Amino acid sequence: MSTIVKILITEQQKINDNPPKTMNGRAIRLLVSKAAMVRNGGAARDLLRNLPALSRKFEVKFCCLNILESQRQQVESLGIEVLCPENQWEVKGGIWNEISAKQDRTSGKAWQNLEGLGELIEWADAIHLATGAGSMDFTSMVPSSKPLHLHFHESKSGVFDSVSHLNKDGTGMWRARVVHALQSFYHRRRIISSFQGFKQNEKWIISANSNYSAGKLMEEYGIKGGVLFPVVDLSEFDRENPANDDEIIDRLRESNDSEYVVSIGNISRFKGAFEAVEHLVGCSVDLVWVGGGSESENQSLTAFGRKHGVHVQILSNLDSVELATLMKRSTAVIGLANGEAFGLTPIESMALGVPPVFVEEGGYRDTIVDGVNGRLVARGDLAGWSKAIMEARDPETRSKWAESGLSRIEELGLTPENYAAQLDERIRSVI
Repeated sequence: MSTIVKILITEQQKINDNPPKTMNGRAIRLLVSKAAMVRNGGAARDLLRNLPALSRKFEVKFCCLNILESQRQQVESLGIEVLCPENQWEVKGGIWNEISAKQDRTSGKAWQNLEGLGELIEWADAIHLATGAGSMDFTSMVPSSKPLHLHFHESKSGVFDSVSHLNKDGTGMWRARVVHALQSFYHRRRIISSFQGFKQNEKWIISANSNYSAGKLMEEYGIKGGVLFPVVDLSEFDRENPANDDEIIDRLRESNDSEYVVSIGNISRFKGAFEAVEHLVGCSVDLVWVGGGSESENQSLTAFGRKHGVHVQILSNLDSVELATLMKRSTAVIGLANGEAFGLTPIESMALGVPPVFVEEGGYRDTIVDGVNGRLVARGDLAGWSKAIMEARDPETRSKWAESGLSRIEELGLTPENYAAQLDERIRSVI
């Protein structure tokens, strides 16, 4: 029996042994909310992965300010009602929006104008809110007597750091410092004030998505929170090699004969796209960047790669099967994000049995044990990165890391069923 099957059976047994508890003869009514879904980032993906298990534990309804049609269909297929405005709220960038918090003010109005939201909040026994663009303004709609659990995914980008304001290649420090200073003056107080309810109300609690995030929660807001890790659904990740894997790789890869590593995210300084190129110099592997940005940003990254002797290919809009196949055939999955709160990519690579090689920072340190199930390498240690890529090539090392990766997932309880059970316990503590 495979380790994956054993983990799935164990989690199902936990459900059988602990059937959903009820309030007054019924399941707890849980309103799940996240403002922005259309970016389909890690927080949105994690939420969608957990909804099936949550729907078995609670009676669930869902509200948001924007959503992809594919996401809506996925949620509604679970029998979960979705409330979203017909004219969906748009997440807008730009320097002035970053400085003035205009984006957050527009989300506040969007929540206030969302017809039927008041009735949903009244219906709910408790609310589970995931952070992200526009989410914190939802709290102004919630009565202080209503139990509220916040899943804190990451700090507000740019408000507590200047990295997010740097140019993609790391230049523009003067501009980053100016924008960060202005944003701190105009925006920081508003962000901090949105968390005050959690300091003053025992019915409002916060769980961070990693130990790193929990530290940031205390440092930035003075709030002590628990930790509720994101999950990986092992049923999504097939370690076997179906017959059509070769066809998928032939279609996706520009140069099918060359070794490559995979990194995932938008092209930004925060995600470390240009740094990934710099750390692969001399490693004799291509970089396949999944996600990307505008046409000019993509061209800039590929040109930067050529300058440093690293072939860069950018792919976007991959479905889950294509992405999993691309990762499985890679030498390693890498990441050089600056202050990543948790990072789903390492545990997804572990699920697939692919070596994760990530920078020794942020939430990566919660899931990767250096030298046991992957590598954690210091930023700027180019010799260390070269060595890590060589280790990832070794069949025996890959096999050991792959088995240890599944053990780490089980050890940390990174499954939707465990997530639902922990959330149930935390919500019951404040009902």
